[in-house]
Amino acid sequence: MSIIEVRNLSKTFVTKDGTVNALQGINFTVEEGDIYGIIGMSGAGKSTLVRCLNYLEVPTSGDVRIEGQDLKTLSEKELRTLRSSVAMIFQSFNLLMQKSVIDNVMFPLQLAHVAKDEARTKARQLLSTVGLSDKENAFPAQLSGGQKQRVAIARALASNPKILLCDEATSALDPQTTNSILQLLKKINQDTGITIVIITHQMSVVREICHHVAIVEKGHIVENGAVEEIFTHPKSHAAKMLIIEGKDPDEWEKEQGQISGSDPTVPILHEAKRIRIVFNTQSSFEPVIANMILHFHTPVNILKADTKDVGGVARGEMILGLPEGEQMQSDMIDYIKARGLDVEVLQEEVTGNVR
Repeated sequence: MSIIEVRNLSKTFVTKDGTVNALQGINFTVEEGDIYGIIGMSGAGKSTLVRCLNYLEVPTSGDVRIEGQDLKTLSEKELRTLRSSVAMIFQSFNLLMQKSVIDNVMFPLQLAHVAKDEARTKARQLLSTVGLSDKENAFPAQLSGGQKQRVAIARALASNPKILLCDEATSALDPQTTNSILQLLKKINQDTGITIVIITHQMSVVREICHHVAIVEKGHIVENGAVEEIFTHPKSHAAKMLIIEGKDPDEWEKEQGQISGSDPTVPILHEAKRIRIVFNTQSSFEPVIANMILHFHTPVNILKADTKDVGGVARGEMILGLPEGEQMQSDMIDYIKARGLDVEVLQEEVTGNVR
C-alpha cells in the first residue's frame, strides 16, 4: 500500500537573480515499509524535494499525499499533527547542545505533553535501541559524529512516526560509521516497519540499504525503480555515471578532464567497443571471460572489475574493451549473454578515456 504519493510536483523560487525552477514535474510513489532512496548531485533538488514531503517547503504546484491525505488541503494545526508521524533527521544532527542525551530524546515527548516519568522511560528504551544506553547523561559535545546521529535517530523515533526522512544523514560521517548507521536504520525498518526515505549523493548508501531509488538531475526525476534493476540496467545518463563510476558526475567529469589534459606521453587506451557486464550469483562460478578468450582466440581489455553489495547480495561488474570487428564484437556479446550475464554497450561519454 502506498504511504507517500507525489504527483506533478514543482517548486519555483524567486530570487533577486531571477526565477529558479528547483523541481519540475516530479512523480513517484513510496510503498509502506519501503526504504526509498533519492539520489543526485549537489543542487539537483533532492533536499528541496524531501522538505516538500512534509510541507516544510510548500510546492508551487502538484500534490503530496501522506496515507491518502492531500497536504495542501490541511490547516497549519493539521500539518503539525501530521508531522508528528513524519520524522526527520539531518546531516548536522540538530541536537540541543545544552541538554543531555536523554533530555534531547525526551524533548519531542515533552512538547507532546507526555508525563516526565513516561517520557524518560520511553527515551531510555530508544537509547537502548540505538546502542547508547551508557551515554544518557552525556552532552552532545562529548559524543562522536556517529553517536550524535544515533541520538538524532532516537529523538526522531520518540513520537512513533510512520515515516522517517533522512536528509544526507550520513554525509558528515566516515565510511565505517556510515555503515553502522545504515545497519541501524535497516534494523529499525525491519523491527518496526517504519517507511524510510533517504536523501543522499552516495550511490554506496543506496546500494547498501534502499529497496527502490529515484535519481534526480536538474530538478527532474530521470530514472526510478528497484535498486537491483537500475544497478543492472541503468538507462539515464545520470544513472550510468553514478553506478558505473560510483561517484557524482561532477567529480567524474573533473577527473576525466584531468586525464584528457594530462601528459601526452602517457598512452591512452582506445577500444573499438566497450561493454559492461553484471554477474549474478549463478554466473560468478564460471570463468566466463577467460573461457571466451580461449574460445575466440582473441584477447579483450579489462578496463574495470569490481564487486558491490546491492541490497545485501554481492553483484560483480566488469567493463571490457572488445577488439575491432563488428562480427567479432557481436559474437562475443552473444557468447556472454548465452551464459546468463547482463550485457550493456557503453557510450564513449559514459566510460570516457581510461589510462
